Amino acid sequence: MLDAFSSSFLVLAYLAAALFHFAIALGAPLAEYVQGESPNGELRFSRRALSLGLFFVFMAIVGHYLAQLGLFMPILDVAGNAVVNWVLVAIATAQALIANTAKNLKQKKLWSGPTVAMLLAAIIVAF
Repeated sequence: MLDAFSSSFLVLAYLAAALFHFAIALGAPLAEYVQGESPNGELRFSRRALSLGLFFVFMAIVGHYLAQLGLFMPILDVAGNAVVNWVLVAIATAQALIANTAKNLKQKKLWSGPTVAMLLAAIIVAF
């Protein structure tokens, strides 16, 4: 039950993060909330391309957790699923570290809480 709740939370959290990065990739003026901001609120092309890549990565993670919930057909066996879950814990750990050590205060305020919650949920799912 707790793992299903955690998986559902992760679906929503990664979907929100994916849509945020998709908006940045399309040119939304949200640069003040990410690393590498520019004074005029826009990001360089390389940062926008990175955001597009993160959109696809986060959508793949959403798909993995939807498969955990039984909404998609799993493509991994039980052992492969366990390995991917621990890889996602490592990714969530990196996200939490980046968000909580950011020099950008707006980025820190926006992402600190959600990334820690995502890390805890990922650990619950992995166990």
